[in-house]
Amino acid sequence: MSPKSGLMYSFAAIAAVSIIAQADEVAAASSHVVRAGDTLWSISQQHNVSLANLKAYNNLNSDRLAIGQTLKLSGNAPTTVKPAATPATSRTGTVTTAALNMRLAAGTWHQVLVTIPKGQTLTPIQTSGAWTKVSYGGKTGWVHNGYLTTSSVKPAAPITPTPTTPAAPAPSSNATVTTAALNMRAAAGTWHQVLVTIPKGQTLTPIQTSGAWTKVSYGGKTGWVHNGYLTNSSVKPTTPSTPTKPAAPQEQSINQSYVTTANLNVRQGPGIGYALVTSIPNGTTVKATKQIGTWVYVTHNGKSGYVSTGYLKQTTTAPSAPVTPNAGDGGAGNEAFDYVVNTPSLNVRASASTSSAIIGSVKSGQTLRVVQTSNGWHQIYIGNTTGFVAASYVKAVPKGSTVNPTPTPAPSQGAGIAAIAVAKKYVGTPYIWASSNPANGGFDCSGLIHYAFNQAGYSVPRTNVATYWAGSYFGTQLSKTFVPQAGDLVFFENTYTAGPSHMGIMINADTFIHAGTYGLGYNTISKEPYWKSRVIGYKRP
Repeated sequence: MSPKSGLMYSFAAIAAVSIIAQADEVAAASSHVVRAGDTLWSISQQHNVSLANLKAYNNLNSDRLAIGQTLKLSGNAPTTVKPAATPATSRTGTVTTAALNMRLAAGTWHQVLVTIPKGQTLTPIQTSGAWTKVSYGGKTGWVHNGYLTTSSVKPAAPITPTPTTPAAPAPSSNATVTTAALNMRAAAGTWHQVLVTIPKGQTLTPIQTSGAWTKVSYGGKTGWVHNGYLTNSSVKPTTPSTPTKPAAPQEQSINQSYVTTANLNVRQGPGIGYALVTSIPNGTTVKATKQIGTWVYVTHNGKSGYVSTGYLKQTTTAPSAPVTPNAGDGGAGNEAFDYVVNTPSLNVRASASTSSAIIGSVKSGQTLRVVQTSNGWHQIYIGNTTGFVAASYVKAVPKGSTVNPTPTPAPSQGAGIAAIAVAKKYVGTPYIWASSNPANGGFDCSGLIHYAFNQAGYSVPRTNVATYWAGSYFGTQLSKTFVPQAGDLVFFENTYTAGPSHMGIMINADTFIHAGTYGLGYNTISKEPYWKSRVIGYKRP
């Protein structure tokens, strides 16, 4: 064979390969090889072929596909449906993106032949679904129509779902409970009584909606459940509101002694995020000189810093000089009377002020040894020291009288029951940070306790949860295994901050009333994991 013949053979071979390559491109453009994740629906959308035609082209009786399976994208379609491929017109198209990949065939998984710069004018050769065959830089391949501006090639814009507003709940609509324990309450609000706990997966019929709550019936009872735990679109779930972050507590000067109840870290600032300074062993007495929120400033072994009051127990020291008692058990210069406590429980303070530290308590009917009386306060003996009690809660009884004093009328379980009655008057009022008076529009949790108990005749100062828990206020600390009664106080930890941080009044052995995020109302410990997991103990006033 002559060199000329060989050259002619080479040209012929190249032409044949070119024809085969063009045939492969056409074949690739008219078929689709199934890959992992493909569905008939996604393939029909990708190639702009109807689902019915795609099944008809490939004689499919179901939607099942196999990886590697080759599907025809055109063929003998019903006469009412046009073939996917359409001859190109003589118009041109303009590339609108900075980098448009031209691929070997119609599909993003095919090889990129060249990247066409933005603004280049191309001549369509053929279209197939969302792809157009063009020539550029001596190469021929396929580009996506979404990046061509000419009217001859209509870009296939991605379909953006249009959100729709859920229809108003209809009586016939159903909602499915999605949590393991959904409380149904007597009214719309977390402070209302729990009527029943509905198990996960129960189907309910909405009766009425009010804000984030829906009225339903279950187990022969009718009540309200929170929409956030219903899956039906007829009841739009509402994200619970985030409590407003309380303002930063202000520093105040104090002069108080404490005993640590655990090995306690001392930090550079009032919070667990500050660096450690030292550690104080359990049972150590320390003196605090200032307080910020639930943290106090102490000095130990020459090192100073802040410690959490959640691990401190308030204490006091005896007066520097003992007070000489005056004549008679009655004291106060009057031997004709005994002074008898006339309230269920009365705090004894270090000085004649409701803001003074509580150093003990005396009970109803107990006779006091009074040292002196001044400005509404009795100075009395208590143990080996003296303290002060409010004179308004002490009754003077003639000596030798056989008639026992009648305590100030109170419910059967004392000040706690009376405090519950006070708190119930304000159920539904909002949570107001740092408020201890209804004149402010509501209460915070410790503010409610202060107001309710003082109104009930049990004198306590205004302080925070951690100090109520750590100090001698309301008696001694009782463990979380203690079975409470109505009128006992319950304490919680790690709510909005670390350590003791929330409190309420028990109205029975399980339900308590408190000022919470959603206002003043009721919650049940055993039925609500959030509260059950955070109980640290109780106190009995």
